[in-house]
Amino acid sequence: MNASDRAAVWLGSILSVVLGVWALGSVALPFGVIGGAVAALFGLAFGALAVLAHAWGGWRKTALVGIAISILALLVAAAEVVYVVLAE
Repeated sequence: MNASDRAAVWLGSILSVVLGVWALGSVALPFGVIGGAVAALFGLAFGALAVLAHAWGGWRKTALVGIAISILALLVAAAEVVYVVLAE
């Protein structure tokens, strides 16, 4: 594994978790659904990048946690949209 692969794994794993947590926080705000969903999609993409770059050990777990948080944020955003549509 060369240096660029290691950098992709490290950066993808860290950004996956950071963007997933940011997305989850944004979705909790009244007008943060769109921004939160976009952040979650980017977190999902960075996590997938880390996994596809053959992340190992702790970095793989970090990427998978980031993917899980991003999916949770997307589910919360979808539930919020459905609730607003049905309540109005």
